[in-house]
Amino acid sequence: MFSIDKTSIALIAIFASTTAAAQSFQGAATVGYGHTSLSDGGGDIGTPSLDAFGVFDFENSLFLGLDGKLTNIDPDDVSGDMSLLDLGSTLTYQFSNGATAGAYLDYADADIDTGLGFDLSGDTTSYGVTGGYSANGYGFEAWIGETEFSPDIDGVDWTDYGALFRYQPSEQTVLGIHYVRSELSGYGESIALSSFGIGGYYQFAQGWGAFAGISRQSLSDIDADATTIGVGIDYDLRQISQFPGQVSLELVRSDLDVGGVSGDLDTVRLGLTFPLGQREVATPVNSVARAAMAPRHNALTTFTDTLF
Repeated sequence: MFSIDKTSIALIAIFASTTAAAQSFQGAATVGYGHTSLSDGGGDIGTPSLDAFGVFDFENSLFLGLDGKLTNIDPDDVSGDMSLLDLGSTLTYQFSNGATAGAYLDYADADIDTGLGFDLSGDTTSYGVTGGYSANGYGFEAWIGETEFSPDIDGVDWTDYGALFRYQPSEQTVLGIHYVRSELSGYGESIALSSFGIGGYYQFAQGWGAFAGISRQSLSDIDADATTIGVGIDYDLRQISQFPGQVSLELVRSDLDVGGVSGDLDTVRLGLTFPLGQREVATPVNSVARAAMAPRHNALTTFTDTLF
């Protein structure tokens, strides 16, 4: 159902070639399922998902970060569904003083089965440059870039910029804050979608961890915004078995407000997270906390990643 273009093929090729060349690797993958209830009897939505990320360390000050998300949005009692694919990569060089510089390439694809005998689809490709600083548990990154979208609209430009701050005071605790803004301009008009989020994870007991996040997206010059709050808990199954995974449960509330008309989405998310490589535990990758601490490079995919 997905329309795999040259950008997504390139990202897959990068992953395959990097796996052999890297000196070390750490990451995580989460197999998840969400059940969403819409307010005022709007129905229910099921969202199976697969989320993953990884960082390859070449041990020469060069790092490659990769992430991906695959989600199917399936409303109950409605013919048709939507599939979302999101792939991203960031190549970063860290200087001896802790400063970093790099570039990113992201690809997102949406396919809608209308249930009426035809499909709708669109995709975006984002690219740009990054810079920041990382040392002693602190990390800061800022970026600026552009997004190309299909179907294309002549005369319309899409510019992205954002910033991310992360702090890891111990092996048990990590915190993150992001701000991302995407501006579309053309024909003398402009509109911007911005995203602000805070998230954290804390391993508070043997095998137990808690995570929470809040994220807000808003459209400029239009009375439209969304606020999502998620709180969850997870448990490391290696405490009671040889199975290398974490089970998680998250409760999520999303409040959507457009022109003074509001609605709520209440979601229960289940997850099974597999730490990969040298990583022992990880924030569930399908959580609001993870979306807040590791946003996409444009505000639109950051919003969909948070919501689903």
